[in-house]
Parts: sequence; C-alpha cells; structure tokens
Amino acid sequence: MTNDLILRVQDLQTHFFTRTGVVKAVDGISFELHRGETLGIVGESGSGKSMTAWSILGMVPHPGRIVGGSIHYLGENLLDKSKGEMQDIRERRNFKASVQAVFQDPWSSLNPRMRVDQIISEPLVTHRSLSRAEVRSQVQELLQVVGLHPFHAERYPHEFSGGQRQRIAIARALSTRPKLIVLDEPVSALDVSIRAQILNLLKELQSTYNLSYLLIAHNLATVRYMSHTVGVMYLGKIVEESPPAELFTNAQHPYTRALISASLPAHPRQRREEIVLAGEVPSPLNPPGGCTFHPRCPFVMERCSVDIPLLKAYSSGHMTACHLYEDGVPVAG
Repeated sequence: MTNDLILRVQDLQTHFFTRTGVVKAVDGISFELHRGETLGIVGESGSGKSMTAWSILGMVPHPGRIVGGSIHYLGENLLDKSKGEMQDIRERRNFKASVQAVFQDPWSSLNPRMRVDQIISEPLVTHRSLSRAEVRSQVQELLQVVGLHPFHAERYPHEFSGGQRQRIAIARALSTRPKLIVLDEPVSALDVSIRAQILNLLKELQSTYNLSYLLIAHNLATVRYMSHTVGVMYLGKIVEESPPAELFTNAQHPYTRALISASLPAHPRQRREEIVLAGEVPSPLNPPGGCTFHPRCPFVMERCSVDIPLLKAYSSGHMTACHLYEDGVPVAG
C-alpha cells in the first residue's frame, strides 16, 4: 500500500495566538490517506476538523499558524513549501498533481462576475499551454462529467440552483486533474433532496478518476456513506478512527457513542442507546487537563483528569484514545 499513499499527516499542530491565550485548534493529529479512498473527519463545531483541512491546503487564516508536525503529499512535506509554492501545488504548476477543494457554500466560492466557462477554465488558461479550442472542449467535457450541459458554459453563477453551483465547483476542482480533493462540508448548505445527488456524483468521480477525498463533515450519515475510514475529532484531537461499518456498530469512545446516539437513525424502528452528555464543550482557550473529554464523560476515572490518552489499536483497523481500553482490552471500572 505504500505506493498508493497519497497523504500522510503526522503530529499536526495548528494554533491560534490571541490576546487572551493560545487556541490549539489542531492538537497533534496523525492519519494516512490512500489512492482512491475517502477519509471522513467528523465532530462538533469547534472540534478542529475544518482547520485540519485548511492546514493541508496551506490556507490557515491569521492569527493562526502551523507550529508542528508534517503533511506529506505524494512524498513531499507541504510544510517546507512557501505560500507561492503552495499556490503552485493547488493549481498544478511545477508539481506532480494539484490539491483541490470543494467548500460548503458554492455561492461564495464562485466569482459572480465570471461566466461558468471562465470559472472552470481559469486554471487551464493561466497555467497550461492549451489553445482556445482545446480549453473550450475541456470545459464542455467537464460540465458533462458533473451532470451539466455544454450550453451552461455561457451563464453566470446566479442563474443556477445551489446543487448546480456545487457541480460547477466540482468541475473547476477537476480541471487541474488533482489526485486529492478536500471536501469541506460539501453538501451541508444544500437542500436535503439534492444532497444525495451530489454525494453520488462524488462517488462516481472517485471511481472514474481514482480520486482521494478528505471529507470534513458534521453529518454522520454523510461520513458513513462516503468514507472508507472515519476519524472522530474532539477539541483538536482524533479520539477514534475506524472503518465506518465497525465504527457505527461498535464505537468505543464515549464521545463517539454520544454523537451516534444524537444522530437520526437509519430506520424509524431502529433503537439506539440514549446518551446525554453533561455540561458544554470546554473552551479551547482553557481545555481540561488529561483527557479533554473527561468533564463530560459518563465513565470518567481518576486518571482521566491527569493522563492524556494515546490513540491505540482497539482491534484491526480500529483505534481509540480512551483510558477505558489498554492495548485493546477493556478496563474494569
């Protein structure tokens, strides 16, 4: 599988430096993503999942910055790159393949003053030696690939529905022939009736082009449907990682269990364990010591407030960061 490795993140730390203190938005996370697979990262607002995406894209907003770790894409550490070099990578200039992104709100990610053909062809025109006819042909092909028509090329973003605009954003991402696409809440701003269409399109494109996706989402159903592996984040850390079938039937971390308990069941008659967490998510400016989840955990033990749990194997392919388990064995208490 080594040759299929697209992305390796090791001990990534992204902090924000404010007048009142340091916010550890991403606090030492590690994961791998292979060719043609999807890693879904899920968690509540403020868990650090979107900042993980921004870190990989080299677009951490001020006053944040990456303070530690590494991000290896196709074998090269992106943290060694300058801002200009990161822009080159996003636009496939002087690099093996680009990293692209599809964001939550397609309206804000598309220039309203540009026609669709200009939006999609911008990276082609700027960075590849193609004739006007070749550019036009590729734009029409990309529109058809994402389920739109060639005549849509002459229109502006405001003439499309939200789902159609997201298809345009996907076509633009595909224009640079990326190997990795970061999907940051790609369907959460869309009507429920449209979400399945976009998710199915993304899966079809992944199969056709052997794409790798880093999927950021708060909706568990989206992550379960799309992902080959799911990472659950809480206050900047990954607390559980597993294939979705295992995670949703045999979640081990109390936080993961609570997330699943609070989500809508797949079937109205499906019964679930009801878990009500105490208190609120702690402030990232002053997180609890030890396990940051311990003030809300129904199974808290004395050591939880002191010792930081490490992400360890619970079973094959299933990792958990919880003192309830030591080397895959449940601890009584």
